[in-house]
This record gives sequence, C-alpha cells and structure tokens, in this order.
Amino acid sequence: MPGDNCSVVGCGSCRKTKGIGIWKLPAPRNETYKKWRLDWLNQLTISREIDKNFQRLIDNDRVYTCEKHFKPEDIEIFHNEKMTLKKPKFGALPTINMPQKSITARPVIPRKPRSIVKDYSQDSEKKRSIYKDFGELCKRVQSLKTLSGYTVNILEDRIEIKNYKESLLLPELEVVIDDSLGFTLKVYGFYLPDDHEPYSQYFRSVTNTTVANLVKEIESHVVCHGVNATISAHVVHHVIPKSVDHLTVEDNVNSFPHEEYWRVKDCEILCSGLDQCARCSKFVQTEEKSKMVKQRKLTQPAHINSPVSQTPPERLKLTLQMQRMRCSQLENQLRLMQEELNKSSVHIDHELSKDFISIMGKTKHEITPFMNLFWQQQQKLFATNSTGVRYHPMIIRYCLSLVAKSPSLYEELRNSGILVLPSQRTLRDYRNHIRPQRGFQEGIIEELKSITNSYFDVQRYVVLLFDEMKVLSNLVFDKVTGELIGFVDLGDPDVNFPLD
Repeated sequence: MPGDNCSVVGCGSCRKTKGIGIWKLPAPRNETYKKWRLDWLNQLTISREIDKNFQRLIDNDRVYTCEKHFKPEDIEIFHNEKMTLKKPKFGALPTINMPQKSITARPVIPRKPRSIVKDYSQDSEKKRSIYKDFGELCKRVQSLKTLSGYTVNILEDRIEIKNYKESLLLPELEVVIDDSLGFTLKVYGFYLPDDHEPYSQYFRSVTNTTVANLVKEIESHVVCHGVNATISAHVVHHVIPKSVDHLTVEDNVNSFPHEEYWRVKDCEILCSGLDQCARCSKFVQTEEKSKMVKQRKLTQPAHINSPVSQTPPERLKLTLQMQRMRCSQLENQLRLMQEELNKSSVHIDHELSKDFISIMGKTKHEITPFMNLFWQQQQKLFATNSTGVRYHPMIIRYCLSLVAKSPSLYEELRNSGILVLPSQRTLRDYRNHIRPQRGFQEGIIEELKSITNSYFDVQRYVVLLFDEMKVLSNLVFDKVTGELIGFVDLGDPDVNFPLD
C-alpha cells in the first residue's frame, strides 16, 4: 500500500517484511509526545526534503520508520503465545543506518597513538572466565573448590550439580547445565519460575557467568517458607521426603517422614533476605482480606431469600432474631392501633369480608330488587377468583349504562376496588356489531349479504321478518346524533332491561 514503506531514504523495509518491526510517528496526545514526534520527524528530514508527497504522508499520519534505524537497547520486545511484539521505548529516535548529505558528512579524524597497556582490566578477567564450549566447561568444573560440598555428575549431554541436606532425600539445590551451556535451577525438586532473578540476570546461560559465581549467587538467597496449609486452586503442596534409619527409628515416628510446604503456583522459591517471596506474601494478604470480609459478613444477617443450605448458621441465627424483632414491632403497632380504635368507639371485626346484605338490611330505607341483586352479585364476585368470572346480565346492562355516560368515571370507580365491575374490554363484547341509528339501517343489509354469500342451495333462502316494537319509557337519546344513551330509571322492578 502507498505510504506503508519506511520513510528513510534508501531503506527497503515495509509493513509486509517479516521479522522487521515498523512504527508510525508517535501520536501527539500530550506535550511530551508532541516533542517526541517533532524530534522523530526532524531526524527523518535531515537526510530528505519535505516535498508534496512527503507532506501529504505527514498530514495523513502515514510516516513509518522500521527498527533498523533504532538502537537495540531502544526497542522493547514482548512475547506471547501467538507472536512477538516490538515497540520503541519512549523518547527513542532513529539515529543509526541513516543516510547523510555530502555537505553534512564529517571528515574522519585519525586516532591518536596510544601506549600498550600491560595490566589486564576487570572486564578482561570476566571475559577470560566465560566458557567457550561444553568440553571446556566439563574440565573446569571438576577442579572448582567452590563445589567441594556439592555432588557433581558429568554426563554426555549435561552436568548435574547437587547439594544435599541432612536427612532429606531431595537435593536442596540442583543446577543442570546442558551441552548448549544453558542452565536450569531446582530447589527441593521445585523448578524456579522463568522470570526469576538468576535467569534474567545471566540470560539463563553460563556463557555470561561462571559456575562458581552462579552457585554463590544462589546460595545468597533463602528458601521461601510458603504459605499456611490451605486448600485453594492457586496453592500446591510441596512435599520433601526424609531418609530415616530403620534401626534408630522410634515407634511413634510417622510412617512417612517428610517436610512439607504450601506454595502458590508461581512461587519464586528463592528469596533475597526474606522468609517469604513477594508472590506468597501477596497471596497471604489477599487471603487475610477475604477472611476479614467473611468474618464481617458473619456479623450481618442474611437476606430473607438466601438459600438455607449455603448460608452459615451464624447468619441464619441473626436473620431469625431480626425477623422476630420485626414481628414484635408489628404486633406492638397492631396492638396500639386496636387500642386507638377501641377508644374511638368503632367496632372493627377481624373478618373484613362482612356480608353486604346484612349491612344493607339494617337500613331504614326501602331496598329495591335491583339493589338487592347488585349486592348479592358483589358478595359472590368478592368470594370468587378474578379469572373466569361470569357477570349477571343485569350487572352488564348497568355497567353499559355507566360507560355510556362517562367512561373515565367508570374506570375510576372500577380501579378504586370498592366494587367488582367488568372491564371495558368485556363490555365491548356485549355491544352491537353495528351501532344503532334511527331509520332504515343499510349497514345491516350489507352485513347480511356478506354473511349469506358463503351459503349454498337451501341455505340461500333468507326471510326478513319485521315485527312491531315497543319503545320503553325512560330511554334517553342524544339530541344531536340521535344515538341511544341508555336507560335512566332503575328503581322500577317490573321494567325489563333491553339489550343494546
């Protein structure tokens, strides 16, 4: 793609080149990054002019620089399971493998003559102690006085250096050096993590240090004591068997003599001056915090819906005490309310479902048949379930009359819960399919035609019968539209309530 190549003149690296890192100019997120971006761009423009094409790359943020122009110590490398990532350190600038203009090239300054130094410096001594190959290592290890207390086993492909402690079957320290001069460390059979200090300091190879210095470095550390015995997914059991003389062993000695440790999975094993490594110490602090949280929870009552099988007995006890206190408070409030009602001379029956008929029977006024029917139906509706209710036709007619007068008032009365009334959706099922009007209804004829179109043979014979009708009194019609509003007087028991 255009603009994806390295911006250094003469460099052929691009983003598709494998194994070569290539990076954009730093984003100007703050003042320090702006200065880093400007210095980076100045290094690139020393050896090239800012023409139209390069200015367009700068404006579009498509200026790239490959890792060939950065010093190795200015590059950070990250390894993961899938790939290796590289990026320049903050403030790093491309300063190597950069083309120079002829006017800026400096003449080569001849070196000054120096006298020969006969004394060897400390760096030369270090270089002389580095092993060249595995054969030289085997020869020099055999004569090391530092390993006088160690067991050295030289094999064809490796050297095993072990230091045993009294009464323990596993070596306290074991150093294994393979034929490629790489070394591996074990403490009581437990491998050191790959990011431990001896590995990172000497790059896990004796080409960078001597065996004597390596052993001294390890001996300066202390074995981590681990954590307390616990069962956790992050803790492993480290067992070290002991050697016991069967002639001197006593009867009360354990049949399997051993030393044991509990460690986190990534324990450092060796510590510098401490009895516990940083990772085990962090785990102990986390466990102590979790214990404190659990102890704090045990002093609080559980939720009322908490499962009993998973709730500690202490919290169940506190919950029971809390519920008892609440029940006691409610009983006290109920007792006080009862006393106040008794003082006010108001008789309250504990059974709130009092018979409406007996209440209305004590009145001096005359009770109409419809009123008697209405309260009987209300008593029945209060006692039945809300689903599958069958309302009396008189109740339906009365409710249709109320809805016709004021739907909002009817809905307010129904939602109050004082009476059990059918919903407006139920009432719509009882209304006519065609709204009644005065005069000849053409809509009814059209409806009959649509119904009879599916009939055949004898079914197509339809007879329309017009009979006389009697308009009852006390019916109210709208004076503008002529629509029937409803029946007003409900006090006459002999009146038949017509269907809409």
